[in-house]
Amino acid sequence: MFVHSVGAGDEEKAVKRCLVCKPENQARFAAEINVHFSGLKNIDNPGVLFLPKLVVCLDCGFSRFTTPESELALLARAISPSEMPHDVPQDCA
Repeated sequence: MFVHSVGAGDEEKAVKRCLVCKPENQARFAAEINVHFSGLKNIDNPGVLFLPKLVVCLDCGFSRFTTPESELALLARAISPSEMPHDVPQDCA
């Protein structure tokens, strides 16, 4: 398993294989993500901000993170069932 240290401190993180291209060349980063809601009705909505750990494949760029439960609840409350996308991958349904 590839181990890569990123950012301040001496923390090293063991990262699993990339889900897309399969090599073990991944790194963890601190991230700031602000999810915005589409449409004019949400023009004044600041969105939902959270600070996850981001895993990035350094070969293909595929990235992943987990939305914390409290922010996930905010996202779920902010979107109506009619706005739910119909093309959600089967593993997320």
